[in-house]
Amino acid sequence: MPELRGMIVPLVTPFDSAGSIDAGALISVAEHARSHGAAGLMLTALTGEGPLLSAGETVTVWKTVMNRYRQQMPIVPAIFSMTTAEAIRLGSIAADLGADAVMVAAIMPELYGRRAERHVLRFFESFCSAVKIPVVLFNYPSLAGYDLTPELVERLAAIDRIRYIKESTSDSRRVSAILYRCEGRIDVICGAPDVALESLALGSKAWITAITNVIPAACRALIDAVQRGDMDRARALNFRVVRPMCDLIRESSNTIGTIRAGLAARGIETGIPRAPGLPLEVDSRWKHAVGRIFAAESELVS
Repeated sequence: MPELRGMIVPLVTPFDSAGSIDAGALISVAEHARSHGAAGLMLTALTGEGPLLSAGETVTVWKTVMNRYRQQMPIVPAIFSMTTAEAIRLGSIAADLGADAVMVAAIMPELYGRRAERHVLRFFESFCSAVKIPVVLFNYPSLAGYDLTPELVERLAAIDRIRYIKESTSDSRRVSAILYRCEGRIDVICGAPDVALESLALGSKAWITAITNVIPAACRALIDAVQRGDMDRARALNFRVVRPMCDLIRESSNTIGTIRAGLAARGIETGIPRAPGLPLEVDSRWKHAVGRIFAAESELVS
């Protein structure tokens, strides 16, 4: 299996006017990412509104992209499940389709009290014994109902096939803490846009975040700059392109809507978010801001 390295783009899932998966637009989104430096693609993650897709729609997205790009780069489907059995079923499908790894979030809402670490361990032990491909942990506490602390990750890293964690808490200190505790048994993937520079400098070898759909060239250039040790260039990309894009998302309180609007500004229509999501209300101020971001990207990457 290839290693997960560099910019891995968590693709938006396009919908047509009837709200169904738009396979043609999905390929356009994937091709935009590939042609601007993606080293891999992630499917049906939060950016792809995975938790709002049916199981059938999820597999449709997987098949559409893997049939086209499986021989070109690593493909990592994402699974969100409230049952162990369903997670294993989808994980087995992903493996059969040729996925290089699978990202798994076991969603564990509280049942008469806070979930203990042993519940999380039991889930991943069961999943990894049944699904025979590498696993990416996903640390997003507000979604899953638990926090993959460095201490818990150290225990999980002992489970065969757990190879990565997408750390999305925006706490870059966790990169060092996890790498120190796990001693090479697990790689930390930066899962947040606002601490990419710090996380990459601390040892993350891959970056997976929504904004890579919209500004992939700048994100790839940031990764390359850090790897070369060109921190002046990395800081310029971070301050003039990446952070302003993060500001647009924060100000809108509508991540999916902002990413879809950014792709539309690139000429790639992906439809509106699935309910209860809402499209971004694009005004002249937003257009001016995103235009400045695109101009800075063009200047710094050319």
